Amino acid sequence: MGDSSKTNLQRDILLTWWENPNATNQEIANACDCSASYVSQIKNRFDNYNEFDAMMDRQDAELERMFGDDIFENSGRTPAAVEPEGPGIAEQWDDIPNNIPGLLIKAIVVIVLGYAAVQIGTILFL
Repeated sequence: MGDSSKTNLQRDILLTWWENPNATNQEIANACDCSASYVSQIKNRFDNYNEFDAMMDRQDAELERMFGDDIFENSGRTPAAVEPEGPGIAEQWDDIPNNIPGLLIKAIVVIVLGYAAVQIGTILFL
């Protein structure tokens, strides 16, 4: 996605500037409903704004239009459905009881992983 540190107004200013390179700061400010001095600040801050940035900002705007303004609200963080902490594979393996059903589960896991390793080895080395 585009630069997530930009506000919607900053993105609008930059896209208007990109699409109308000869427009004055006042014309861009009128189109974006802000002050000409703010347009100048944004143009200076993002002076290396290029075609790729404009394309990504257009896509971000379209995604927000389609799916709502909060689509990027969780950007850079672990998705809410995934707990960042919890038992790893080794802890889960140790939590399987050492009774008959637990040993059967461990045996099945080892057999499946061994079979997958043999298949991968066959594909890579033969």
